[in-house]
Amino acid sequence: MDKDIIYDIRQFNRFYTKLLSLFNNQILDTDYSLIEARVLFEIRERTECIANNLVQELNIDRSYMSRILRKLEREELIEKKSSIIDSRKNFLYLTKKGEELLDKINIQSDEQINQLFKGLTDSEINEIRISMMIIKEKLDKNN
Repeated sequence: MDKDIIYDIRQFNRFYTKLLSLFNNQILDTDYSLIEARVLFEIRERTECIANNLVQELNIDRSYMSRILRKLEREELIEKKSSIIDSRKNFLYLTKKGEELLDKINIQSDEQINQLFKGLTDSEINEIRISMMIIKEKLDKNN
């Protein structure tokens, strides 16, 4: 790949991560990191979630995932329940407190996107959206 193309892609990545404040230790106005919020999101999205699913989906080291899950459980955001069929398998669920936190994060994330696109026309917003969907579609082919 051409070095100028690589430079432009990396420059965009730096711009976008800075724009969304992804390097802050906490996401939005919470005490949780982006990865911790993403783990909560992934748990809620699955009907049956085990830690191995999260490790694979998020491509995270098992020990790091274990530390995240311990923290979330200690702070009563998630709970583990043993499988009736296989007691070695623990399913992960959000608690009411975890659901409320994730709802708050989602509302604030939506507001962050609204602010990001403030001042753009509907046509400009749709153009950006289509470009993002094209990027996602093309990169999904490789993964």
